[in-house]
Amino acid sequence: MPLFGDKRRIPVGRRSGLERDWDWSWEPPMLERPRWQWWPWIIGAIVGAAAVAVAVGLTLALVLGGGDGGPSDGEEEVLPYAAVVGSISVALQDGQPAAAVIFEDKCDAYLVVGQEEGSPRLTDGDYFFQVTDVSGETLLSSDEVRFRQLRVADGAIEDVSGQGNHAVGSDSLSGGATVQFCPFGDSPDSSGIYGVWVTRVEDFEGDVEAVDSSAADSHGFLAARSARALFAVGPAR
Repeated sequence: MPLFGDKRRIPVGRRSGLERDWDWSWEPPMLERPRWQWWPWIIGAIVGAAAVAVAVGLTLALVLGGGDGGPSDGEEEVLPYAAVVGSISVALQDGQPAAAVIFEDKCDAYLVVGQEEGSPRLTDGDYFFQVTDVSGETLLSSDEVRFRQLRVADGAIEDVSGQGNHAVGSDSLSGGATVQFCPFGDSPDSSGIYGVWVTRVEDFEGDVEAVDSSAADSHGFLAARSARALFAVGPAR
């Protein structure tokens, strides 16, 4: 039997009682090619499908992997916001959590670093911090950026640094220091929720002698290079 095309005769119509024979006709023949002429097409289709599969795989790897192949030897990995958010938290002056995770007074809120075991820690160095509303659009810190500077050493806050002048407490949990957020304004959110941002001094974009700088995403702080946390102020529950 031929591979392509079929020259069998096919009956057309139907046979009635008055008809003795079928009415036969030829099916239009298909163009025939020797079998060897089809192999290049088949091989080309297989190679094309493989190339598409490889391209799709590479695209997914770039999207899911963030577009790079990871840090090379000798390079420091820059963790995204989602990975470092657990490295900072808000507590009382002695590092203990507030009752029901709500502070009775704004000035009871202190920054702590390194309390959560197993979470990525901030690398050693100097950092700026700011207090905003939940979205980060409204800056609530009311003093100049240079006064909101602290130093991290061995994964915990060591002390304020540079011209930083905020009150410092002692973290009874991590053994490091705590830094007070005050002064800052009231949250425009009726629920009394605040956001805090911490970024490396070298990653800050703006004028450190100004209170508010619009040079970057949020008042000089780049969201992709800042650790963030939320806290609430209101009547204890």
